[in-house]
Amino acid sequence: MTSANEPIIQVNDLHHRYLRGTPLEVVALKGVTMEIYPGEAVGIIGRTGAGKSTIVQHFNGLIRPRERGKVIVDGMDLADPDIDIRALRQKVGLVFQYPEQQLFERYVGDDVAFGPLKMGLPMDEVRERVREAMEMVGLGFEEFKDRYTFSLSGGEMRKAAMAGVLALRPKILILDESTSGVDPRSRKELLSRIDYLHRTRGLTVIFVSPNMEDMAGLVDRIYVIDDGRTVMSGTTREIFSQPEKLVQHGLGIPQITEIVHELGRRGKVPPTTVLTVQEGKEVLWKILNSSGT
Repeated sequence: MTSANEPIIQVNDLHHRYLRGTPLEVVALKGVTMEIYPGEAVGIIGRTGAGKSTIVQHFNGLIRPRERGKVIVDGMDLADPDIDIRALRQKVGLVFQYPEQQLFERYVGDDVAFGPLKMGLPMDEVRERVREAMEMVGLGFEEFKDRYTFSLSGGEMRKAAMAGVLALRPKILILDESTSGVDPRSRKELLSRIDYLHRTRGLTVIFVSPNMEDMAGLVDRIYVIDDGRTVMSGTTREIFSQPEKLVQHGLGIPQITEIVHELGRRGKVPPTTVLTVQEGKEVLWKILNSSGT
């Protein structure tokens, strides 16, 4: 069990190769190090193929450390062959980019209930957890429990996949590009619900996304991964205050951050890093006011 002042996830010099020892061997991780504390919202960003998904799949035991490096999750050393993987996956919920990879039951309610049933919980508690989890993600229990799973829209599938994870009441929720390809309205609603769970329930959230605007609005700290290594880390504001360095790693910054950064470079505003449109509006409003006096 992890105390509040100790990392709930600790990764030290993690290396990983796919198809090790074969002609098709691929080196995915070359020395990733990070610490994530209980109740944090942490982002992991990097260009395609940087190793982000490989990292988070270590966190719930889908991939185990086999060569160099350590992964400790809530006091459990994932290199230990005797750890209870079922207990680990009840603590660490992972929602993939493609929800159809996680949904398999005919009806939505049955799919959300699958995990709690496997835990051997009484039916009354299973039903309570299913109702609670579906309501948390914005799928009304009575409206959706008997809907055909694969009749759902893309956004609804992601909500159902997330509900199935939340029904286990995990300590850690990992979203691996889980909002990609969703229409803007559904994405905004999904992010709002994730943020609500993080703020009100103390849920530790790990967010992998190529969308820098989403990242800026949700997470407190960011790790940048490139070529299988940790190359940058810091608060969200610290990371996005270094656009030139991010470009070197194939990444950008939120559009509003870029606009204000360019204004600062031209001497129009004091150097500053904004993360949200609201912050940007405040800066631009000050410019307009000062130019009118």
